[in-house]
Amino acid sequence: MINHRYLADLRSLLHPAVYPHEKLDLPQELQLLLTRKKRKSPRYALAVTTWDNGCSGGDFLTDRRRAVSRELAARWMFAEVGLYLVVLGTNNDWRDRLAEMHADRTGFHATIVQGVHYVNIATGDYDTVQSAWGPLTFGNAEILADLVASVPMAA
Repeated sequence: MINHRYLADLRSLLHPAVYPHEKLDLPQELQLLLTRKKRKSPRYALAVTTWDNGCSGGDFLTDRRRAVSRELAARWMFAEVGLYLVVLGTNNDWRDRLAEMHADRTGFHATIVQGVHYVNIATGDYDTVQSAWGPLTFGNAEILADLVASVPMAA
């Protein structure tokens, strides 16, 4: 179910312009992991994963958050990571599953999910949930949503 063309196009759009670092040795849950850190700014990451039909959206998000935390040695209060997660899948109930994957509204996690972008690779449809505090969004989630949505699906 991995769309290698989509991954390559997404990587070429974001790496190294937005995310200068790429983690190459990944666990099976992740297909792509890009990161950025500036001197005194927080760490940010973009991860691409495929949908696992065997769990709820909440369990899926917890599992992927844990995988990214392990890979980036994230620790709450000391080495936090802001995560934008791109989920590739073909399931028919993807909007219901996305509704179960809530972006974080607080920073009480080692890996803070700032946005989840679901891409249906069968149809090219997509949708996004992202953290916000009133009119403010975090981790450039709006810009990332537009960039991820701009990547065409290979026919």
